[in-house]
Amino acid sequence: MQLKRTIRLLQYRIGRSRSQYTLYASVLFSLALLLFRIIHSGSYLRASLVWNLFLAYVPFAVTRWMEKHPEQIQNRYNWYGCFMVWLLFIPNAPYILTDLFHLFDGGVPLWFDLFVIFSFAWNGMMLGYMSIRSMEKMWSERYSRWPTWLFTFPVMFLCGMGVYIGRFLRYNSWDIVKDPLTLLGDMRDIFLHPWENRHAWAFTICMGVFLSLMYPLVKKPAV
Repeated sequence: MQLKRTIRLLQYRIGRSRSQYTLYASVLFSLALLLFRIIHSGSYLRASLVWNLFLAYVPFAVTRWMEKHPEQIQNRYNWYGCFMVWLLFIPNAPYILTDLFHLFDGGVPLWFDLFVIFSFAWNGMMLGYMSIRSMEKMWSERYSRWPTWLFTFPVMFLCGMGVYIGRFLRYNSWDIVKDPLTLLGDMRDIFLHPWENRHAWAFTICMGVFLSLMYPLVKKPAV
């Protein structure tokens, strides 16, 4: 009898969080691919993908914590504090896509490297989209009169700008604390001199449109 209750409880929890468990299985698949690559090539060339995926997990963890502890974010300062941390890290989710730039570094067959990098990129994207969906829901509940696109579209384009800053200007999320003056100076130049920084704006717009178009296709109710 106890065993039946345990099985039913597991089935109930898995049914409620099917997409989350599927994502975790996908992450394990990516890690297995990476481990095989390291063993086969004797190189840790792609090991940084693990760190990048961890950074993509941070905003997902933030929204999960906010959903599980609603009483902790009743205070608007706590809520906005969590939101700012989330906003700072959310560009790390689509950032892994740009690791495809290194596809031709070699060491293993090209097709295998494609699976390794793209599987990590896919998981990062899914973590990001699930997190954005959760934050969108919480934002809508807090500001019920605002249309959801007023939250979602700016976030997508801020992600695009964040990916550009990370990939091409080589800043990290924590540089806002470690070296804020230099970071803000470079961002100021992008805004004050848009033509000289047209590549930054072109990348930001393309990434923002891409993320916005993909979002409705993978959007699911928050778990």
